[in-house]
Amino acid sequence: MDFGKMPRPIYDANPEWIRLYELAWKIAFKNVEVPENPEWLPQMSCITGSGKIWQWDSCFMTLFSRYSNGTVSALNNLDNLYRLQRADGYISMTYVVNTGLEAYGERVNPPIYAWVEFEHYKYTGDRDRLARIYPILKKYFMWLKCNRRRVNGLYYFEDTGSTGMDNSPRSGYPASNLSGSDVCFIDLSCQQQLSARNLAAIAEAIGETKDIVLFNAEADELSRLINHYCWSERTGFYYDCFTRCSNAERHNFLSCKTAAAFWTIISGAANEDQRRSLVKHLLDPDEFCTLHPVPSLSSGDPNYSPSGSYWLGGVWAPINYMIIRGLSENKYQDLAREIAVKHLSAMSSIMQNPMYGGIWEAYAPEYIRPSTDKDGCNVRDNFVGWSGLGPIAMLIETIIGLSFDAASNTISWRITDSGRSGLENICFNGKRISLVCEGLKEGEPGGEARVRIESDGKINLRIVICNAASRMASVTLDAGRHELTV
Repeated sequence: MDFGKMPRPIYDANPEWIRLYELAWKIAFKNVEVPENPEWLPQMSCITGSGKIWQWDSCFMTLFSRYSNGTVSALNNLDNLYRLQRADGYISMTYVVNTGLEAYGERVNPPIYAWVEFEHYKYTGDRDRLARIYPILKKYFMWLKCNRRRVNGLYYFEDTGSTGMDNSPRSGYPASNLSGSDVCFIDLSCQQQLSARNLAAIAEAIGETKDIVLFNAEADELSRLINHYCWSERTGFYYDCFTRCSNAERHNFLSCKTAAAFWTIISGAANEDQRRSLVKHLLDPDEFCTLHPVPSLSSGDPNYSPSGSYWLGGVWAPINYMIIRGLSENKYQDLAREIAVKHLSAMSSIMQNPMYGGIWEAYAPEYIRPSTDKDGCNVRDNFVGWSGLGPIAMLIETIIGLSFDAASNTISWRITDSGRSGLENICFNGKRISLVCEGLKEGEPGGEARVRIESDGKINLRIVICNAASRMASVTLDAGRHELTV
């Protein structure tokens, strides 16, 4: 790989995180496989040599590989999966690459394609792709609606293996009967709500105006159902619940607290008061505020393992990313950043520890070490894979503080550190751009920040300085080099 072609992060407050960023890309490139089957595109593998492709792994890998400046395809995995969609809309959780057959029967996985595709569009501005893949995403949404809903309108996975949270104590695993153990899974209902919101946004972007109302109504109805059946006012938390044959019967909560509940923040199901309550759980040291947050299972659960034991407490990049994005989009940017800092600090320490090194599949919640798996051994190393989300996407979005909106040609930059930070050589909306903050003026904690921008095209830039002065500036910049004082 040629790092000269990649985005170059600047973060003087912690140079080790730059090393972690570079290591993540090196592993990612090593994990690109070229299938023997000529119909398959080269794809990034989370488990090299397995001969399989997983749906939700592929989606989460897209969220960091979009920052590769095209040096590795962010979309090949998704296109390989779309090609295998059945005529009725179904897409499997996992496929065998050589044969294209389902690896584990008719199982689904967290359906986050629409979210991921719209996130990719916000960075690239590729509206043609949205128009091309929209029918695929719509058919998949409708298949799930027709085939994975309970009588009450909530959704179910076949078992916890399908949720991706394999050995979480939420239902049978592996289940002999793929009916979901009569559970309504909070995460799948939220993921469908998130998909509906993003399908409405995609429909608006490509001019499918009749579908905007359809999918907004789907999202609103799911929000109502989630809050009616899954929210406990007494504990201030969301739970999976057991279905009943009649909606008039009480739907009992499945009373283990898992990180699946936090999908309600990013999906929009949780209102302001409910978000405030969920944040209290995130900050509770007897639940989700562990040494390395966020554990996949509350530390107060009798099944919880301080060493992780996979999904009995393990800290997973996709869960942390989902939580951080949800918090960031709902006025909890400081907490989102705190979680990201702890996550990257732990990953960096483990990378530097000669006992471990590298980047791992998951991490222990109460020790600075990799998580244990279901059998008590260490999880997989060289896992980039979705573990690249922290060193790449969280570094760019949450630590350096950049967000992108190609539709308005706008980069938003939330500058938090007093030291030098930024990102050089990014490809946003068809333009090559570098942004560097030289830091605050010395001796002035609330002082001004000097910012350098270079772009080969016109952009809108919104800067927020997060210090005692708390200043904001919005400017439109033509192609060329610019210096601003904010």
